[in-house]
Amino acid sequence: MSDLSWEAIRNEASARRLGEELADDGIALALEGEEHDLVLEELDHARRAPTFEGRRPSYGSFVIGSGRRLKDYDEAYDVVDLSVLDLPDARGYADGRSAYLVRKPGQAPKLACFERLMQMEADLVRLQEATGAHIIQRTAFYEVPRLFTEGSVITWTGRVWAARPTATAILPALCAAAPAINEEVAEHTLELAVHWLGPARAGATFVLCENDAPWESLDTATATRAPDLWLTNRRHFWAIYAALAQHDLATIVAPDGRVQKIGVGLRTSPEAYATIPADRGMRHRSAQRFSYDHPDTAAIVVSEDGPVTVFRRGEAIAASGPEG
Repeated sequence: MSDLSWEAIRNEASARRLGEELADDGIALALEGEEHDLVLEELDHARRAPTFEGRRPSYGSFVIGSGRRLKDYDEAYDVVDLSVLDLPDARGYADGRSAYLVRKPGQAPKLACFERLMQMEADLVRLQEATGAHIIQRTAFYEVPRLFTEGSVITWTGRVWAARPTATAILPALCAAAPAINEEVAEHTLELAVHWLGPARAGATFVLCENDAPWESLDTATATRAPDLWLTNRRHFWAIYAALAQHDLATIVAPDGRVQKIGVGLRTSPEAYATIPADRGMRHRSAQRFSYDHPDTAAIVVSEDGPVTVFRRGEAIAASGPEG
């Protein structure tokens, strides 16, 4: 038997063990057949890609099931034929930032080369939702392999595999609990919180209002008045992100999605103070108590550890991980 055959056998066994690890950690991939096998193979490669000059290279790939097309995503990119290369050589061109290996059952690998960087979590979540592809990525920034699949981002923590819901997966719980809040505002705020601030470990609090903000319960002594920035406009996300990275306290969002003030303190009543236990961190406690006092608001809290929690009427109604 050739060395290549032995290598293929080792890879297959390693991918099989990976599937068992995922199952042991309570993660079930809703996939079958060759598509399932390709996802495990690609995820296993991202975790243990051979090092070069002491560093493990960045990597990215798409596994696309039958009936799905990368063309369903409206983004400028080229597709390069890699059929002349062996799989190990083909993988060397997929950097997981703007170049991704494309694998489809029964077809030779291709390379998708994007016009811009496609490495941020928000970009990959949107691409996954548009195409149904399973996206595997490992970059120097994130260091650990991640799998973007329907409704969740699955990450290797170094000890276990952990899954957290996407903003789209959390959105229905917020809309059900707060039907009067503009759904587009809720969707975009969750995207900024879950897929921008969370991965960057940037703590923040957003207060979404159904009506005029309850300014009598807000401490604006150290607040910053925002320019004409809107959470319904993704082009404004970088500016909002930059401002939030330099301010603490809460961001007040108008019913139409306009950012009204940044760095606002949340005052709470004695009743809320007595009712809401002090078993969470200060940021979560303050937001939860404020939502108790003001039932026409919802508070979205980003922990400095990454997870996002949504509060409504003093209750946590959704979370992307353990609450702070």
